[in-house]
Amino acid sequence: MKPQARTANTSASGKTLVVAATGASGARLGLRFLGHVLGHTGVAKVHFVASEAYRLVLRREEGLDLEAALQNLPHRKKMAVYADAQLDAPIASGSFPVDGTVVIPASMSTVGTLAAGAGRNLCHRAAEVALKEGRTLIVVPRETPLSLIHLRALVTLKEAGATVAPFIPAFYQGPATIEDLMDHFFMRLLDHLGLDSSLSTRWT
Repeated sequence: MKPQARTANTSASGKTLVVAATGASGARLGLRFLGHVLGHTGVAKVHFVASEAYRLVLRREEGLDLEAALQNLPHRKKMAVYADAQLDAPIASGSFPVDGTVVIPASMSTVGTLAAGAGRNLCHRAAEVALKEGRTLIVVPRETPLSLIHLRALVTLKEAGATVAPFIPAFYQGPATIEDLMDHFFMRLLDHLGLDSSLSTRWT
């Protein structure tokens, strides 16, 4: 029998989520997804942590400083931000109630570390807490092609209870921009978090 997940006591004010961003290509995915969950009426609080590698990739790919980019997000008062080395943060403990954790983007280094249970920073620890507490964990890996080592690590995470959701865009909704492709994918992630969304059209 699968143990019942211990999650936050979601009130009428909404869910509590963790968003962790690591150093894979596709840094804009993490930032845009963060903006969507902050603006969602079903979300009360978002705890955000980014690895140092994510900060580097965000500067290289988007020319953005993370702190400045976070200040420009709407509803940022709903967000708590932690340094990756802040292992005494509330989200590092299984006693802290959380409804779901999303690692977006997830580098294959992060995937391998989680599969081995050898976390070294707060991004790793937040995901490990979700697994050990039986909570929703969504991992958005970014790599191609995938080696056998990568595939085995992803299978390990799936077997441990994670949802593995690579950013593979759909085209049936007639996207006109990259943002359209991302938003349709984000809609699917929100589905798995139990949050209604009309970010894109659905298959009919």
